[in-house]
Amino acid sequence: MKRQGFTLVELLVVIAIIGILVGLLLPAVQAAREAARRMSCSNNVKQISLSLHNYHDAHKSFPYGSYNLRVEWPSNGSNWRTLIMPFIEQGNVYQNLAFTYDSHFMAGGASPTPFLYNEVLVNLLVPTYRCPSSPVDPFDVAPVSNNNGTAMNVSYVGIAGAARPVPGPDDTRGTYDCGHGWSSNNGVLVPNETTKMASMTDGTSNTMVISDQSGLVAGVNRSANYYGGWYGSRHGNRVGPGCGDLWQTGTSTVRFAPNSNIVQGGATDYMYRNNTILNSLHTGGIEVGLGDGSVHFISDSIDFMTLKRLCCRYDGEVASIEQ
Repeated sequence: MKRQGFTLVELLVVIAIIGILVGLLLPAVQAAREAARRMSCSNNVKQISLSLHNYHDAHKSFPYGSYNLRVEWPSNGSNWRTLIMPFIEQGNVYQNLAFTYDSHFMAGGASPTPFLYNEVLVNLLVPTYRCPSSPVDPFDVAPVSNNNGTAMNVSYVGIAGAARPVPGPDDTRGTYDCGHGWSSNNGVLVPNETTKMASMTDGTSNTMVISDQSGLVAGVNRSANYYGGWYGSRHGNRVGPGCGDLWQTGTSTVRFAPNSNIVQGGATDYMYRNNTILNSLHTGGIEVGLGDGSVHFISDSIDFMTLKRLCCRYDGEVASIEQ
């Protein structure tokens, strides 16, 4: 009787064809997954942007980019990420936070004993603050951080403004050397002071407020999460004369192009520096939220001076995302 079956050659040909088809299909599947992750990230930026608007409606200003209640070290302030919690469905967490002189938001390092850490923040994961494309563990303890692993690394950073040279007729306006790179108050979320929507004289649709900061720089998490994502400013001074040794969590003064791989001492090397890089793993750029609540994708190849114009709220040289 004649036996029925495949020859070895036929089997190898079928396996080779399946391998080719899988090789062709896999990039498409990965692209589809990244598209879904990017859409989720964009939704997070949208929700945060709307929450900042709701905060402004309730308080007649945007929140502090970061702040500190204590004059002496160690400090005890927080940043805009905790202040808008009631508007991102985290009101139960917010109600259990102590914004007092004897409380603090430092998850590690120089935690001010006998002052009390806000324990509700321990291992707290806020989904809105997590970009699904990020390679960073939410509770990452980076070698350039001082987080003990109990505080979340937030994937989004507030825009404190643009570094020198600033667009406009005065290329130093709103910027000072406070140590740790250029500091600025020409943006929207700035250290130790609040801004109003009316101060965005370039237009709300032409001013960046928040951005992706969910990628790596030289293979390391160097985002603005030094003591975790909830800490505030090194001290209570505003950006200006006498602001020395001012660094903070949650904001960045934009000094480098998106997704730059630059490790510059005193600017981007540690998480507490003031010029941490805007980045993501989205192909070709980053998601940003503007002052009008809209969300846009900015290409890595954006003209850098145009990016600075978007980061500065009053430079008089109006730039749009389309540019």
